[in-house]
Formats: sequence, structure tokens, C-alpha cells
Amino acid sequence: MKTHPNPVDGATTCASPEDHPYAAALVARQPVFDKSKKVRGYELLFRDTLDSACASFEDHCLATMKVIADAYVCLGPDMAAAPKIMVNFSRAGILSQLPYALPPGRTVVEFGECFLPDKDLLAAIHKLKSDGYQMCLDGFRETGGCEPLLALADIIKVDVLDQPPGEVADILDLVGKNGPILLAKRVETAGLFDMARAMGFSWFQGFFFQRPELVPGRKLPSNQQSRLKLFRLIEREDMDVGKLAEIIQSDVSISYRLLALLNSAAFGLPQKVDSIERAIIMLGWKPLRNWLRVVIFTDLAPRGKTRELSFASVLRGRFMELLAEEHFSRVSSSGLFLLGLFSLLDAMLDLPMAEIVTSLPIDEELKEALCGEHNVYSEWLELADCFETADWKHLDVFVEALGLDPALVAKCYHEALTWTNSFFLNTL
Repeated sequence: MKTHPNPVDGATTCASPEDHPYAAALVARQPVFDKSKKVRGYELLFRDTLDSACASFEDHCLATMKVIADAYVCLGPDMAAAPKIMVNFSRAGILSQLPYALPPGRTVVEFGECFLPDKDLLAAIHKLKSDGYQMCLDGFRETGGCEPLLALADIIKVDVLDQPPGEVADILDLVGKNGPILLAKRVETAGLFDMARAMGFSWFQGFFFQRPELVPGRKLPSNQQSRLKLFRLIEREDMDVGKLAEIIQSDVSISYRLLALLNSAAFGLPQKVDSIERAIIMLGWKPLRNWLRVVIFTDLAPRGKTRELSFASVLRGRFMELLAEEHFSRVSSSGLFLLGLFSLLDAMLDLPMAEIVTSLPIDEELKEALCGEHNVYSEWLELADCFETADWKHLDVFVEALGLDPALVAKCYHEALTWTNSFFLNTL
């Protein structure tokens, strides 16, 4: 894949829409967790931005195979380290050998229960398995006719949101405890996660981890309060830079992580940065402040919370910021960055968002958007959420409402992924 160095941001970016097949594709990723909420891999969800609303790879051409392969590369180091990459392929895609564009051993080929298990399909699946690919039977229900596919599945994916618990239990009895890995999908709440885990599921996919578990009377610990105080300081426009550098330098954890990031290969600076004040001189305050915002933010996350919360928040912020800058939006790109960064703080801190925003150094309109009120910022946040959940239908609505070019949306999302991956690779 072509990449363009970006020394100011300290990351590489995907090629522009004009010279890259990503111009015609949107690729989202969703984490898959185990019982301890450790990430076991990611599902890649694909959508052709031009004329398709489906989430499977159906185009047989070489360009589509390049999109699949480049999706793995562009999603960066997190994907490279992920135990599994899950991709849903159509029957035609499997017969056309499209899964071979992704690496064996790590790739899980998903296929639907509705597939007719004819001789050609079964032979193609057998061949993929013998070549090191795992198989996932998606949307499994207790119906007849899919026994040959069930026998080939390494993973069984069951929808636990739409099906009553009794039906789910019947499916688990049919599959058996010593059979394939049981993956519960559409796990949208902590209650559903607990239920699915108790029923015997081993893996879980959904956005339960983005929902706060509110505890009455809970207050912010002192270390998190100090982080929010530091946020307020760096957002002040009248703050003396020298004084600010002293304050940041006095926080050992924050200054160490920031300097480690600036001296990493991602930045490629000609001289070592040994102080915050020198970093401000070399990079300028504006680009440095963005990195500092992210370092402080990720330091807010308490132990026990999945890193996916921090990752999703940073990705949202960078995505919206890039899109606003490229689109020349009248909405503040810096404000959108903060909006995305703070958008999952309620889940991270397990506090109501209305309580959290009273401590945040942001405009009232941003606070209103974070609390779910509709305004000029809220549509941008909903756009990012649609991309994250691969809700392509509603994504189209917000793309049109904001007057955006779909190819630009795809480009900015993948640039944001690269930027976010670069940060997490070099600081955590």
C-alpha cells in the first residue's frame, strides 16, 4: 500500500482517494472478546461506497482482492497483533477463492447458514480448512439442512439479541459443549454479556463494553480528577507555554509517555526531544496539544477497562477532525476531536455523562452533543458511530446531511485508523 509520510502527526496515512481502491470501499472493524473481555480478534466489515449496502465481499475482480488485502495492512499494528481476523464472505466469494487474499492461520472465513451446502461449496470450504483457514457459521439457528456446514465450522456465531434465551439454549444443546467455539453476537449490554457467558458462550461481539455500568454514589478518584484538571489547563488559550511545560513535566507518567512517543520511529525527528518545552519549540503547540490530549485521555482509563474504549474514542476524534478539515467544515475540527475523545467517557468512568461534562473544558454545544442533545455537532458523532457499528444505511443519511463525499469519508477513516494505531503502538 502506498503511504505518505506525515511528520507533523507522527504517522503514515493511506493514499488519497484518487490513487487508491479504498476510494470505493468502507472497511470497519469490530472487536471480538473472550470471557475476561480480552480482545481475541476483529471482524472486518466491508461496504462498497458506490452501489452496495451489503457487508460481504462479492466482487470477483482483482481490485476487490486488493481492497481486502489492503484492509488488513491499513488497519495497522493492532490488526497485525490480533489473534483472529474475521471476514464475512458470500458464497460466490468463497468459490472465487477471495479468502486467500488474507493470511491463513489467523483468518476466519464467515459464511451464512442460508448457504446451500452443495458439492462445490463444501469442497471449497474443505480446501480452505486444509490450507489453514478457520470457518465460522454465522447466524446459526436450529433449522434443518445445514448439518454439513455445521460439521465444518470451527466457530458458531449466534444472535443473542433477537432470539429468546430458550431458543439460544436449544442451539447450544444441539452444538454441544465440546464442539466449535461459541460466539455470541449483538451483545449490546452488560446484562446480555453476563447471560451469554453463563449460558456457555466463549467469545462475544457487540458494543456492551461501550455502555456505562453506573454505581449510585460513585465519585471520581483523585488521580482522574487531576487528569481532568490538566485537560482544563491545556485548553486555556491564555496559558503561558513555559508555565504549561513546567506543569506537564512535573507529571512523571504523562511527560514520560509523551516524550517516548515523540522520540519513537513514528515521528522520525532528527534530534532527541528531552523536554516538553523543547517539544513545543520543535513541533509547535497545536500539533503537540493533540498528542498531549490523547496521552492524558488514555491515562484516565481505570484498570479493568478494555483498551478498546480508549482506542474507539481516539479514533472517533481523529476521524471527525480529519473529515472536518478536509471538508472545510464551518464546525470546529478541534472541537470535533474533543467530542470524539470524550464520547465514551461515561463507559470508561462508569458515571453519567451529564455529571462528567461539568468537569470538561469544552463549549456548551459539545457538552450538549455528548449528553445526547441534537445540534450541529451531534450529527458528526452519529456519523462516527454509524461507521463504527457498520450501520451503512444510516451512514448514508448523515453523509448526505453533512454534504460529504463518501470517498473522502473512507479516506479520512483509514487515515484516522493509521494515526490511532501509531499512537497506541508507541505509547502503551
